[in-house]
Amino acid sequence: MDDTALLRDLFTPDEYEAVRRHADHLGVTVVEYVRRTAAERAMERLHLAQAIETQALHLGKLSIPQVERARCADGASSPALDRFLDALAHPTEDD
Repeated sequence: MDDTALLRDLFTPDEYEAVRRHADHLGVTVVEYVRRTAAERAMERLHLAQAIETQALHLGKLSIPQVERARCADGASSPALDRFLDALAHPTEDD
């Protein structure tokens, strides 16, 4: 099974089509679009964690700021892409 087939299984047909349109708009494949988005999300999480650590050191307490997720170019976000990226960020162990 190729990477695109795996993404088609993950997304609903409408969601996959929305992701494909965004990828086409950027001139990349769907797989590359998902990879780039996952990398951007990982960097956002890293920067957020660093900011929280810095704030905790300076203020002596931990506060979790609200961060709005990156949106697609038309202002919409793909729920399936968000679920996929969340799964990458928070993997679960199978017993």
